[in-house]
Amino acid sequence: MKLATLFWLELYKQKKGWIWLFLLIIPAGTTLAMFLDFSIRYDYLLDTAQPGYSSWDLLLLENHRILGWGMFLPMFIGIIYALLYQVEETQNSWKQILCLPVRRESVYFSKFLVGLSLSAVLILLNMLGLVLVGWIMGFPEKVEWSSYFSYVGKQILMILAISSIHNWLSSIFKNMIIPIAIAFAGVILSSFVIFSFSEGAKLYPYAFTFFTDGLVYNEITEVIRNNFILMILFLGIGMWQFKRKDIL
Repeated sequence: MKLATLFWLELYKQKKGWIWLFLLIIPAGTTLAMFLDFSIRYDYLLDTAQPGYSSWDLLLLENHRILGWGMFLPMFIGIIYALLYQVEETQNSWKQILCLPVRRESVYFSKFLVGLSLSAVLILLNMLGLVLVGWIMGFPEKVEWSSYFSYVGKQILMILAISSIHNWLSSIFKNMIIPIAIAFAGVILSSFVIFSFSEGAKLYPYAFTFFTDGLVYNEITEVIRNNFILMILFLGIGMWQFKRKDIL
């Protein structure tokens, strides 16, 4: 069975799942929060902004840092992977899937790709919600599409490691609460790591997305390298363990 077939099969299995509702609720919540924030504080934010910052820059920064999107995104990804694997546990379908003439590595990797794709959709919807806020507020500047799509691209790049970690964790635990709790704890700890041990944050995958706002200068070359190393490491660990998964 081809990887592409497994990918679409995974998406089909989520048709009646909670994951689609989750993908809509989170961006809708962030969009509403940013609209309320700018409705109340827009003039203040403009008055106190650094020279050269546009309304669109301020909106992006408020979303990423004040609202905490850059901090909490890894937790959202953990939830996506937990929901992705919970379908198999709820329907008790692992035996049927793993008895098919298909390599277990392909099944595992297809889960990783689907989770990564759904995470990318979440990130894109968050960005489009920000653009909607700007249009409703009537920002005087044109939409800075290059900055906003760069924002999306950097986030997708920086979630590779955390995606591989939670693909692995969600494949281990039958109870979806456990990997979600780990994601929550990882995010809470990231705030301490980022602001107390900035060098350590470059090795801590739950902190990687914090470096992606693109407006406040951060040297991310080292973070990108560590991100890819951790992604490959945890994909390897996950595949090795998934091959030995007990399906009885």
